[in-house]
Amino acid sequence: MYIEDFKGWQNRFENWVQAYKFDAWCSLEKDYEKPKNERGLEKAFCDFSESDKLKYTSEKMMISILQQAIKEDIFVLLQHEGTARSIWTALIQMFKGSADMIKNKKALLKKLFDMFVAFEHEATKMTIDRYCHLVLEMGRLDLKKDDDEWVDKLVDALPQQKWGTYLLILKHMRKYESGTVYSED
Repeated sequence: MYIEDFKGWQNRFENWVQAYKFDAWCSLEKDYEKPKNERGLEKAFCDFSESDKLKYTSEKMMISILQQAIKEDIFVLLQHEGTARSIWTALIQMFKGSADMIKNKKALLKKLFDMFVAFEHEATKMTIDRYCHLVLEMGRLDLKKDDDEWVDKLVDALPQQKWGTYLLILKHMRKYESGTVYSED
């Protein structure tokens, strides 16, 4: 699974578990600890209270759901303590990456955005597809731009020989609609 796939999968997974196995989902809020008796020793299963049983089955259910939902070759790479919460946290961290990796990826995406242009002989659809993918990646890392920046970058990237007249008209229409005085850029 790639990072592009993970975000969508994560959202679908969370929705499904919350809808069908809410008790199991709640086990992700804090790490599970086996119940202890008055002397501080772990209780035997037969000594569990009804509340202890519910927490235990919810924890095991969530672990089972995670084991079934995550490909084995990914699951074995996760560094966790065996609780549902630690597995979930490790999975998210694996796909999110380290702080340094995120910082580097943000810097790279900012540069890609700043230098974004259409390639020679590239179809307009391909240019727009690449741009949309870049916008999506920037959104995943919470890189924000205002609407004008997003639009201007795409407009500037489109080939002027094909789109110049249309883009000039659109730019001036946008200035007119926003109430700014007409001026030649």
